[in-house]
Amino acid sequence: MHDSPLQLRNPLTTRETQVLTLLAEGEGNKGIAGGLGIHPRTVRFHIEHIYQKLGVQNRVQALREAQANHLISN
Repeated sequence: MHDSPLQLRNPLTTRETQVLTLLAEGEGNKGIAGGLGIHPRTVRFHIEHIYQKLGVQNRVQALREAQANHLISN
């Protein structure tokens, strides 16, 4: 069994990991923004970067990829 490239290193910043963790907990952009003390537009900015870094197109794919590669807890 080979490790995927994402398992070998975490491409996400600490803030992106926080955003993704809150997404996994079911929070929307406003909830994430409130929880992290940032603007909802900043949340969208982080989510777009997460999509690019993980090579995905939506939240469900991002969460699956992050969990499969142990970037966030299940």
